[in-house]
Parts: sequence; structure tokens; C-alpha cells
Amino acid sequence: MAELKNYYMAVESKNGVWTGEDEIAYLSDKSGVNQIWKISLSDRRPRQLTFYKERIWRLAAAANGKDLLFATDLGGNEQEQIYLLKDGASEAVDLTRDGSSRFYLGGTNAASDTVYFSCNQRNKASFDICKMNMETGRIETVLENHDNYNTPASVSPDGKYMLYNKLKGMSDNRMYIINMETGESHDLYPEGSFAQYGDTAWKPDSSGFFVTTDENSEFEYVAYYDVASGKLSDVYHADWDVSAVALSHDGKYLAMVINADGYGEFQIMDLDTGNLISAPRTPKGFIYTYAGMEWSPSGHKLLFSFSSGSRPVGLWILDLDADSVYAVTDSHIEGIAKDELVEPKLCEFHSFDGLRVPYWLYQAPGSAGKPGPVVLEIHGGPEGQEFPMYSPLIQYLAGQGFTVVAPNVRGSVGYGKKYHHLDDVEKRLDSVHDVACLVEHLINTGVARPQSIAVMGASYGGYMTLASITNYPKLWAAAIDTVGMSDLETFLENTAEYRRAHRESEYGSLAHDRETLRRVSPIHKVDQIETPLMVIHGANDPRVPVSEADQIVASLEKRGVAVKYLRYPDEGHGLTKLKNKLDCYPQVAAFLKEHLM
Repeated sequence: MAELKNYYMAVESKNGVWTGEDEIAYLSDKSGVNQIWKISLSDRRPRQLTFYKERIWRLAAAANGKDLLFATDLGGNEQEQIYLLKDGASEAVDLTRDGSSRFYLGGTNAASDTVYFSCNQRNKASFDICKMNMETGRIETVLENHDNYNTPASVSPDGKYMLYNKLKGMSDNRMYIINMETGESHDLYPEGSFAQYGDTAWKPDSSGFFVTTDENSEFEYVAYYDVASGKLSDVYHADWDVSAVALSHDGKYLAMVINADGYGEFQIMDLDTGNLISAPRTPKGFIYTYAGMEWSPSGHKLLFSFSSGSRPVGLWILDLDADSVYAVTDSHIEGIAKDELVEPKLCEFHSFDGLRVPYWLYQAPGSAGKPGPVVLEIHGGPEGQEFPMYSPLIQYLAGQGFTVVAPNVRGSVGYGKKYHHLDDVEKRLDSVHDVACLVEHLINTGVARPQSIAVMGASYGGYMTLASITNYPKLWAAAIDTVGMSDLETFLENTAEYRRAHRESEYGSLAHDRETLRRVSPIHKVDQIETPLMVIHGANDPRVPVSEADQIVASLEKRGVAVKYLRYPDEGHGLTKLKNKLDCYPQVAAFLKEHLM
């Protein structure tokens, strides 16, 4: 039986960008934290380019296709700084040099001397649209904003336009286009109201772009925006969300990723004919669209990130010209036999009001047909989704005899706009009711053994963990809250100022909904907790301040309820450093074994 550290030694490779015809730069955590690596398709020998102790967040190729731009923070504080790593250089240049502000990387123009971004340097509560001459370091504010989150989506190939999102909420996420020469900016679809705009793909001549949106639709689809006319037109609809798009450099093929009940599927459109074409299929799993995808500088090789339950995230290529799909980076896990890894099964149950709720079942080897210890793992967000992708902790727990269940309760994305909003504001506890119904379903179907069920989650999943053990205390043998909110009222008061408005759209506002916030907050029902609890938090967390953990721990200690607190001084919203993971997760596993087995 493999040790837990073997699962966490699995290397993840993602966010690949082309730096030549057969050369790729990407992020890998092989050194213990995400750094930049390069690999040639001819020899497949990866080499490390950066050696920071802190994670690298974002990676983009400069306009010359060789230099690299990236963003990193300090100790998980999310105050991203933009760096330039010139081709062949051993050291990167810090372009922004202001650790008190956050800089969202946008892109560069064709001349390769200007980088575009948004930042809250002028006012910490909102993000302006800016540009910088990389040679002189001079920053120019193109557009001042006074409405919190404004994040770059993409820059046109000629550098004339930037697309950016005004993020009021994940599903209330308008996209704007700004002329970087004049500063003029406007909504892509001014008559629209409640919709989200996501991934974009510019035409090579900068005349327009493709974008994913759910404007006037239950699911996200692909639309096209023509810059000259200012018109948005439909291109492609599926029965599920289209979660990502990428356009080949000759403008011929549009790649689209369909999120089909959590599984990723490619559709490729020939724009010359408007028809979908036949293309090689990936194995069954998740196409990791958070890391983006990109076509090769010439030819038709699509670089993307892929994962499944038994495969860590790795770089893959879909080659239309060669009619093949293959892995670029090795996802082999040292010390773990392939048959020790579990691919999840997609299941469903019906909740208290008849709603269909999907979940992923990671069945412990040899446990089928008999009830056993079960761990419910609840995703963050709440506008998130559980996918069939590699999780070191889930795989380890399954190997140790636990069955892990990962639900997409109401409020999750990927199942339509209506489903997404079933837990908003006053309906918050309906999603917690889903969790309780899932426990009943697992017991009735012979999967779970009563009094041997735990709940855990991170971020909003941490809130759901605390809400579950306060609202349904008799169901649980153990609980693990990672960077979760114990009080939605104090969370909104103390979260990073620029985050407050779009979080209020989900939870309710401090101005109008304090009574609701208090009603659904676990801290006000702490006297109901009788479940042994572990709390994990990073001291530098700007999203969910560590005070959220401190106050729930203090309340339980005062009552004499068992609580174990792991507080990491060099982490933020979750654990990113391998040394901390190898300290934390063995304790998580031991805690679950103590209380469930």
C-alpha cells in the first residue's frame, strides 16, 4: 500500500504556452511549488527555468513568442506582481515592484514593448486598466474604474483592444472592450442583464473574437463579436456549457470544450465551412480549461491540460494534421501501482424537493457491495464544480479503505443557470439540506455505514462542512474545515475590499441582508457542534481571513469540544507548498482513521 507522500509527489503540469514550433513553456510543481519549465517535443526532456520558493500563478508568452511573462505573490497573499523572463536569461525582471498592490496580467502588443494589465494601485478597492512600457517601466492608466473587480480577459493581436470583465458575481460577469489608444470602453452587449462572459479567442487580424457566454441562455454557448459593427452573434450551442475556446493561428479551426456532466469533450469547427469535423478523442476525464489551451504557431496542434481520477494534470496535444492525440508530459506516479488508483463513477440522487443532484463516487477497492466508512468532499466556490480529476488526498483515502463521495449540490456551476442560483442568499441552507439527503441516500443504497461518515471541504466547502455539522450534527463522525468561513457576516467585513461586492451577490449584502447572513452562519450555532473537527488555514489568506478559523476554534475550545487546528504562517487560501502538504495531510488521514475506522 502506497504512503500518502507518494500521492503528493505526483507532478502536475499545466498552463502550457508555445515558445517555438516544437517548444513549450509550462507550470509544473515538480520542485514542490509551481515553477516555469520548458520541454521540447523532439527530446521530451523538461528543464526548469525559475527557482522561486513561492508559486507562480499565471504564465503567458510575450508577443515575440520567446520571452515569458508571469505573475507570482508572497506567502499566498495574492498580491500578484508581473515579471518578465527574457529568452535565455537566468533571472526574471520584476516589472511592477509594488507588493502592496495586485496586478492582473492581460497580455502584450505586437511590438513586444507594452504589457497590459489591471491593478488596484490607485485605489485598493477597485482595478484600473493600465499599460506599461517594459523597457522604461512607465505605467499609464488607460481607464479608471470605481466598481471593484475588473480583470483582463485577452488582448487583440494588434494590441489595440483589451477585453475585460466587470465581475459582480460569477454569473453576473459583464465583458467590456476598451480601445487601448483612446481609453474608450463599452459593454459588449449593453441591453443584456444577468449573464456571464468567459473564454475568448481573437481572429488573427483583430477584426473580432469568439466568446463563451450564457446571455439569454440556460447554458454557456459560443458567440462572435464583430469589432467594426459592434454586433454579437450566435455561433454554437450545445446541451451543456461550452467552457473554453481557442482559434488556430490561421483562423481556420475553432476548438471548443464541452463540459458534459463534468467530463470534458472537444468539438472542432472548420470556420471555412461552419461544420464540425471529426477529431481524435481524449481518454475519459477532465480537460483542464482553467489552465487555458493554445494552438501551435503553425500547423494545427492544440496544446491543452488533461486529468482524470488516475492521471495527474498533464500537458497533451491534439494534432489535427496527424490525426492523433497524445500526452507531452509524464503523469506517472512513483511508488503507486496503476490499479491502486480509482476512477470515479458518476452517480446521482434526488434531494428533499426532487432535484437531481449528481455526485462522483470513488469506491474503495474491494468495498463494493458492503457499507463502509465514507468521506464527503464538498467543493468550493460556491460557484464551483467537482470534476473527475486527480486528487492526491482522495486517491490516498480510497487506497486506505475509505469511499469518497464528491457531490455537486445545488449552487454548483455546469448544470445550467437555474441550478446555479438555487442556493443564493436566503436559500443558502437548501444546499446543506442536499448534503443531508445525500447521506441518507448513501446509507439506503448500502454505500455508507451510519456513524462512520465524515464531511470535509475547502473555502466555501469549508463553510459547507461547518454548516453541515451545525445543522445536522447527528450525521457525522468527523469533519475537516479548510480555509472555510465560519461567519458570513464577518467574512464579508474582513475579506479583501475589492472582493466584497461580488461575494455579496452570492451570500447577501452587509447593507440589506445581515439577518440572513447571521441565520445561515455556523458561528451562531456553534453550541450544536458535537463532531470532532479539524480546522486548517493559511495565516495570509486574503479571501477568507484566518480570523474565520480563529473564532470557530476559540468557540469550540471554550465549550470543550474536540478540535485540532493547523495554522500555516506561509500560506494563503489553501496549501500550495509541498512541505506544508506533507505536514498537513498525514494528519488529516490519521484524524479520519481515528474517528471513522
